[in-house]
Amino acid sequence: MYTIETSKHFVKRQDASGAIYYVLATHVAPQQQGFYFVPASMDDEGRYLWFYCTFPPASYRTLGVVDFTTDEVHHFPETLCLDASPMVDTLTGEVYYADERALYKRSPKPEMPVEKICDLPGEFFERKARVIIPATHLTFSPDRKQVFLDARTTKGFVAGALTLATGEFKVWTRPEYCRNHGQFNPVYPDLALMAEEFDTNEDGSYRSIRTDENGVFMRLWTVKANGEEKVWAPLNLERATHEWWSADGRKIYYCKYDENGNNGVCGIDYFTGEHKLVAPVRAWHAFSSVDDSLFVFDENDGFYRGCASRVGLYNTKTGKKVYFNSYNPPLNPPDQPSQYHLDPHPRFNARETYIVFTTVTNGRTDLAVARTADIVPMTE
Repeated sequence: MYTIETSKHFVKRQDASGAIYYVLATHVAPQQQGFYFVPASMDDEGRYLWFYCTFPPASYRTLGVVDFTTDEVHHFPETLCLDASPMVDTLTGEVYYADERALYKRSPKPEMPVEKICDLPGEFFERKARVIIPATHLTFSPDRKQVFLDARTTKGFVAGALTLATGEFKVWTRPEYCRNHGQFNPVYPDLALMAEEFDTNEDGSYRSIRTDENGVFMRLWTVKANGEEKVWAPLNLERATHEWWSADGRKIYYCKYDENGNNGVCGIDYFTGEHKLVAPVRAWHAFSSVDDSLFVFDENDGFYRGCASRVGLYNTKTGKKVYFNSYNPPLNPPDQPSQYHLDPHPRFNARETYIVFTTVTNGRTDLAVARTADIVPMTE
């Protein structure tokens, strides 16, 4: 089997920090990006690497894959997907994605047809509603028999669990305010994480994430299958964004920030309530290793779509960090932000063998991969 080091499709880059990473040099689309940081983009064995393909000025995304078993790159134009919904089955390398009508599965092998899993739930179409986004990003239940959907429709919001074998859908919540980024807990099947999101009112005016009477910024939510919901206060009544579950299912991780630009990655133990700063880095997005000792993250110096960024790794055992993609130049000026979601979104993949992220090369986004074993020694 080929790897990023031996594949003819990747070029080796050395960052200003001395770190090595690899960029997919074969282009099947003008703009190629890594997935959002919550779902995996590779299988556990590292045989397949999926990525987003965009064809400006079209607003939609399709999917491409690097097949390391054959050292080929394929684009699948039939895989039009909305927002950041795709998810790789880490056991098989197949990808799941959704559009406004149904849930699908695509093999990485081009000779295999797309498989329609089921139609989207009837609850999404009540009162003649249309689906705007079926799911922010798909996640499996612990037994891999269900996926969590957090739909936005023209009539409101609905979230719950879809059983893959039957298409049966169980509503967990119908939030009044925009709530998305739904994700199954990886261990506890009746528990999910969601996030209240910025939104617009019917008249087009801006609606912020709420702050309650106690000063709690109401971003972080958990919901259970029985409908029980809870909002979690960010550390020191600051603000929270870009959340995910720890691998053991115990902790809610999120990136915190305040008006003075003090950022960091925090963790809340769901069962004990212990709440602390775990990585004092200026994280925009982040993701943890299985043992919670490593956090890969990205940063910006002033957010807008297409802003400058960098990607780093923080080691909790040593308290050291390194930027292994230390500068991604801006793709757009601040007064003309991009219509695309261009953030680096680093994530561990293939049993933490690789870190997949989006970089910038010659004025365009590119898919990039670093070997975790190359970067960790720089933090020791």
